[in-house]
Amino acid sequence: MQRQKRLYCIILLCSSFTVGLYAQSSVMQPNTNKIERNTAVTTQLNTTASTTNNIQLKVVRANDSLYAIRIVNSTASPIPISLQDWHLFLIQEAKNKQGEWKPIEYWEYSTCGNSYLTETLKPNGFLETRSIAYSGNYETEIRFKWLHNHQVYYTNPIKGAVHTSQFLIPEDLLNQRLFARVYRLGGTELLNKVLFLEPDGMKEFETKQKAFVANIAERNQQKKE
Repeated sequence: MQRQKRLYCIILLCSSFTVGLYAQSSVMQPNTNKIERNTAVTTQLNTTASTTNNIQLKVVRANDSLYAIRIVNSTASPIPISLQDWHLFLIQEAKNKQGEWKPIEYWEYSTCGNSYLTETLKPNGFLETRSIAYSGNYETEIRFKWLHNHQVYYTNPIKGAVHTSQFLIPEDLLNQRLFARVYRLGGTELLNKVLFLEPDGMKEFETKQKAFVANIAERNQQKKE
């Protein structure tokens, strides 16, 4: 038992250290929000059902290094929530010096089919995830962008601080196999759609990928003939 407690403390310490490193980062990072498995997505709010008939996305500061992002189902129907390894499809944006909202994070899609799951959020229910609060020398406004069912939702803006270099896409991103393939098939435009959770970005990539494979198969068949 004592050994298990020590191991648990080590895991917590390592997790906190990792969060701290990401928070101090001066380059664009993938979003690493995480919903704890023991947090039931069917939790009910202590209020009567809302009549706004929509999905609400809210962000508050949880502590110096984390934001808490809450999804509230204000509709009268259950909502299926898509997750990837217990992560929401979520990235962080910030206002640049021109006052434009720009991404400071990107999304890394898993290539493992077992990574994808769906949980049901009941009417008037909510779920909460935590995401890194960066600390930089450029004070600005922060918001989160969530892709759900081919539609984008945004949180309320909140004060934060980042490095302006976080607005730049990392040069080594194309070293990753998936992103290199996306770029090869659709260039920068498609890559940005996939990286920054634009609706149907992955669908467009998959369509191009199928066409590419079909074209190769057709050419191989013609060679045989």
